This record gives sequence, structure tokens and C-alpha cells, in this order.
Amino acid sequence: MREKRIHPRFGPLVIKTAFTVGSDRRVGYLTNLSEGGAFLAVDDPPPLGAEVEVRATLPWRLGELCAETRVAWRSKGGSEASGKLSGVGLAFEELEPKARERLDAYLEKFAELAARIEEMEEG
Repeated sequence: MREKRIHPRFGPLVIKTAFTVGSDRRVGYLTNLSEGGAFLAVDDPPPLGAEVEVRATLPWRLGELCAETRVAWRSKGGSEASGKLSGVGLAFEELEPKARERLDAYLEKFAELAARIEEMEEG
């Protein structure tokens, strides 16, 4: 199956995330991020097309990422052995300028860290 992604994903990662679907407030984990969206691991995924407000504190003291998203796809997961997580692919619908700055800074730092780790593994 061919990837339909426009933006590269950065992960794996685990960022505890508060999210709201309608009036339902819950907690899940972002396991990857990109300029266009994220994967939110959660046992009982919201329905396809649902509007989801996400609030996550980014590492490296970058602050809180608040974003309006929409569920683009769902994963029911599988057995623990399969390594597949239950959750949803979220597409960013609206990011305030400050949130965009924080996301960009996070992605830049993650890419730098990944490059350093790759260099260490090669050397």
C-alpha cells in the first residue's frame, strides 16, 4: 500500500495528551507527529471524522501544543505481539501561530536528535 502522507512523521515518541471530543475529555498518547498531524494512541478511538481538541506538553520546555484536529483514519490495533496500537490518525485543522512555532521547534529538535543517534550507530 502506498503512503499518502505529505509530511514526514517523527517518531516513535510517547507524549501524554489530553484530548476532548465534544464534551468527553480523555487522555491518550501521541506516538508520532508531523507538520500535518499526529497519531493518538487510545484504547477506545473516536469515530472517523470527529473533531478532536488536543493539548500536549512538548518536551525540551517548548510549551503546550494546542490544536484543533479531525480524525482522518482509525486503527483498532491488534494483539500485543503485532505491535499495532489502537488509536486515530489526526489531521491538524487549526493551529494558532504560537502552536505552529512550538510544533516546528519540536520537529526540528527531534530530527536533530534522530540524526545524532544515527551517527552514533554508524560510528
